[in-house]
Amino acid sequence: MSKKSTRSGGASAPTSNEISGNRGGRGRPRSDRHYLKRMLHFAKPYRLGLVVGLILLLLQVISTNVMPLLIKKAIDGYLSPGAAELPEADRIAGLKQLAIWMGAMAGGMFVFRISHAYLMTWVGQHVLRDLRMEVFRKVLSLPMRRIDQLRIGRLMTRATSDLDALQDLIRNGFIGLLANMLLLVGAMIFIWLIEWRLALAFYLVIPVLVGLLTFINRRSRKAQREARSAVSMLNSSTQESLSGLFTLRVFNQRDRMRERLVTQSDEFRAARTRVVDWNTWHFPILEITRAFAVGILVLACGWWAPAQTGSLVAFLYFIRYFFRPLEELAEQSQQLQSGLASAERVFALLDEEEIPPDPEQPQRLDHVEGQIEFKDVNFAYEEAHPVLRNLSLKIQPGQFVAVVGATGAGKSTLLSLLNRFYDVESGEILLDGFNIQSFTLSDLRKHLGMVQQDPMLFSGTVADNIGLGREGADQEAIEAAACRVNAHRFIEKMEKGYQTDLGEGGYRLSTGQKQLIALARILLQDPEVILMLDEATASVDSETELLIQEGLEAVRNGRTCIAIAHRLSTIQHADLILVMRHGKLVEQGTHQQLLLSDGYYRSLVEAMRIGLKV
Repeated sequence: MSKKSTRSGGASAPTSNEISGNRGGRGRPRSDRHYLKRMLHFAKPYRLGLVVGLILLLLQVISTNVMPLLIKKAIDGYLSPGAAELPEADRIAGLKQLAIWMGAMAGGMFVFRISHAYLMTWVGQHVLRDLRMEVFRKVLSLPMRRIDQLRIGRLMTRATSDLDALQDLIRNGFIGLLANMLLLVGAMIFIWLIEWRLALAFYLVIPVLVGLLTFINRRSRKAQREARSAVSMLNSSTQESLSGLFTLRVFNQRDRMRERLVTQSDEFRAARTRVVDWNTWHFPILEITRAFAVGILVLACGWWAPAQTGSLVAFLYFIRYFFRPLEELAEQSQQLQSGLASAERVFALLDEEEIPPDPEQPQRLDHVEGQIEFKDVNFAYEEAHPVLRNLSLKIQPGQFVAVVGATGAGKSTLLSLLNRFYDVESGEILLDGFNIQSFTLSDLRKHLGMVQQDPMLFSGTVADNIGLGREGADQEAIEAAACRVNAHRFIEKMEKGYQTDLGEGGYRLSTGQKQLIALARILLQDPEVILMLDEATASVDSETELLIQEGLEAVRNGRTCIAIAHRLSTIQHADLILVMRHGKLVEQGTHQQLLLSDGYYRSLVEAMRIGLKV
């Protein structure tokens, strides 16, 4: 197995703090057609349903537009003054035949419309489900650097309310738009077939109508975009205020947060008001245009076809068929514009860069000894503020290593880089001599176990949370892991033992109990070599810290262990202490060696002894 290493830094993330609309390469928003086209991509697996739905829609359009032709024939052939010369029996027989055809067309319209609605609803819901799954997959695949830049509330808006708006876009936009457009086109074609001169007269109003509606829709779209941005900010602030309610009360900042929410609520109200204001113009414009079209049609009929009463009646029906879809679009305009604005934001999220892909030919290690080496590593969360500078260090297999230093020295960054939550900008990190970027992420993290200062517990039972460490773990294995970290004794005292529901975030447990359960979860995972603790005992009492330390000693068993800590009790027995300062390794050695050197470490120890935070 060759020890080939790679030196590729992580891709830099965008600097914006907001997922805005996809603006292409020229800084302008994409057209509505672009987003509808992307929605069609998600509909490809259901193209058979779409084809059947399109056939049903065409049949519906044909049956709808045949009805005025039958009425025209009835008037001109059997009900006009010129038809009085026909024998009454022939007129009645002709009208009966036309009535049968009218009934058949009405029944066809009913069947085709209902079948089309059911089928398109089924397709639309499946498309929305696939899109929702893709959004969730994207959020889980975003680099940590990008997640740091985004607020959780904004991501929640993309995954919830924006997708809800897209549901209306699929149902009333993608599907409804196609149906209404076919009705419009069908009406225009049948008008031409009846009387081309009257059709030309009617066509005169179409450019005026299109221009006015385009003007209004553009302003409405802009207002919808502003409203979606405003609600995103409001959701983010609301989530922050609810999550930090305790802190707000401690520091008496409730009034300040209330003022902030009021300001953002007013901005959202103003944006929504602009949306409604623009949408109210649709119906007046359609009514005026329709009245104008009827006037032109009556005048043209009197000029060119005064004897074609049936044609005039049929034209009035076709005008209804022409404007009815426009009226429906006007009713749905707010939903459509909201859906398109949400589509911008959802697809902008889907266009975000993901975690760099795994190497095509990854290195694999069946057994890891645990040697770790940083070689000239440089890293910064923001380009102007480097965190690690030319860092080089080496940890031998099985060593218990403590990392100390003041806040902001780069201690936690070491663990984040080792886990590849971020990639180094230059230099390399080696695991048993292999660059960690030559492993797949899943294979790398299989060897790593990490307990953070504030471990995340999920809604569910104690057993469920410990069982996250290994899929399919049985109750015996879960209890064994809990026993080894001294968690079994307090779990047994709980109401239902291992089946006790911890609630959201494990709110029923103390910080120390969360630490012990998280540690049991890591032990059940059984990371082959490396057990890393990020200030795992910094926020617990001495008794609980002793339990954690005993659990660690019982399970370390030759594993390489890296501990970030601010307490002497955690670090003074370490095999190696790494002293960090301003992103650089300034000292390393054992506790006694570093004390004798009378350097920066000694000043940190003195601060620890008098209870200062370092």
